[in-house]
Amino acid sequence: MMAAQQSAIALFERDGFDSVTVEQVAEAADVAPVSLYRWFGTKEGLVLWDDYDPGIFAAVVARLASRGPLAAVRDALVAELDHVYDTDRQLVLRRTQLIHREPALLDAATADLRNLREAFAGLFHGTGVDHATAATLAGVAVAVLQVAVDQWQAHDGRRDLADWILDGFDAVRKATWAT
Repeated sequence: MMAAQQSAIALFERDGFDSVTVEQVAEAADVAPVSLYRWFGTKEGLVLWDDYDPGIFAAVVARLASRGPLAAVRDALVAELDHVYDTDRQLVLRRTQLIHREPALLDAATADLRNLREAFAGLFHGTGVDHATAATLAGVAVAVLQVAVDQWQAHDGRRDLADWILDGFDAVRKATWAT
């Protein structure tokens, strides 16, 4: 699957997302188009797919026993990014920059963020936090992640994504209603 995704990204970067067909990606990856649809679901899925969520969710759950929800997400994201950086940093940056250049990909990524927010809310609610509080905290966590990713890709990955995430959660921690 990774080779197919890399072929897709290379074609999309070279020719543009709208100009490349799934059949062209399949030919470049030496697989059948039906296999791409089975693995990725959609053309957008060729770019958006990754297998990081299960590790992130497990890391959040492990930390929820000893930390509040936002700290659990912050620490889980930073820890999991260490693994991603070891193996896939450049691919993730290329994918992220492509997503930010292509409206259809950005729309699909936004829908994925909604799913992430709902998943975090479910994890938080499982610790006894009421639904509204869990949804609010999950929204904050996803907003911090989204801004961090936006900044990371806009700065060509020159600064680690983990640092953007830490800064974002620190800004939330320091924020007050006092004027």
